[in-house]
Amino acid sequence: MIDAEIRELTPTPAAAVRLKARTSDLAGLFDEHLPNIAHRLGDMGVQPAGPPYARYHEYGPENVDVEIGIPVASPVPNVPQLADAAPGEMGSSELPGGQVAITVHGGSYDGLAATYEQLHDWIHGQGHEEGPAPWESYVNDPSEVEQADLRTEVCWPLG
Repeated sequence: MIDAEIRELTPTPAAAVRLKARTSDLAGLFDEHLPNIAHRLGDMGVQPAGPPYARYHEYGPENVDVEIGIPVASPVPNVPQLADAAPGEMGSSELPGGQVAITVHGGSYDGLAATYEQLHDWIHGQGHEEGPAPWESYVNDPSEVEQADLRTEVCWPLG
């Protein structure tokens, strides 16, 4: 059983990179790109407005199209739109607004796939369809807490 809810979100600006890669390379992509985004924002005097996230435009057993980013209070000046940025280059993005099904996954990232499956089933059980590009926000940092204490908010737009 999953504890989930539907919330109405407002769009949230973000600074992000978008990459197509092998699914098995995801951890390395996070290790490389999240610190780079954070440092670049810091150099620009831009403060994060929420936890880092990964938004999955496509996710498969072999390949992934992922956006890795950090929410900000307003669009970052002098940064191209993410769609215009080269792969791996920081761009201006936005987490979508509208109705979103949300749950919190506790523990290791290894269990996230099961949480997505349960949220998918919960969405259908509520009489809704899932929309594109779900994302997960990393509420706490795995370098600061034990794996058992990790909290990841899983957000799935409704279709």
